[in-house]
Amino acid sequence: MRFAILILVFFTLSWNPGSAQKPTTLFYHTHKHKEGVTNFKMPGWLIWLSGGIARGFAREPEAKAGLKLARKVKKLRFLVAEDGSPISSAEVNEFITDIHSSGFEDLLVVKEGSSTVHILSREKKEKLKNLVILVNDEEEFVYMDMKSRLKYEDLSELVNTILKAENMKTGEEKEEQPAESREEDPALAEKAPRA
Repeated sequence: MRFAILILVFFTLSWNPGSAQKPTTLFYHTHKHKEGVTNFKMPGWLIWLSGGIARGFAREPEAKAGLKLARKVKKLRFLVAEDGSPISSAEVNEFITDIHSSGFEDLLVVKEGSSTVHILSREKKEKLKNLVILVNDEEEFVYMDMKSRLKYEDLSELVNTILKAENMKTGEEKEEQPAESREEDPALAEKAPRA
């Protein structure tokens, strides 16, 4: 009798009806086996481990900052379809409506011609708990679902590091240009009197 009760409790606790699944999980599992769709899932521990190893070999500050953020990712899921999307625009729009109702907000929506890019997030205690990126086009479809512990300060730090590196590169290019013109001017001055 105890064994039967234990089995009943186990199945009751493990039972998860489809309507109770998160919209992101349901969308991923619904479309991952469609023809022409490539799916990829990466656990957080693997991202954490590989980000830590790669950070030790990175030389550029923006790469190190990006890998530091990668260590705060808990899970990644990708769906990619090329050569025409088997996922219709109606299904994508229904998915966006579903995730809006479950607490996601638009960070960015870009529409150009037949292409649409949606970046949506769900926050909890000033952290980005979920980030969803959807790229829907006539030719391709990309879906990325990321669970993380990212803070806005982390993203701000990454952007500042990238901008600082870009400014340093631009400054180096400006310093190199006058040096090149100085080298060219004496050569032109020497050639001019000889002619």
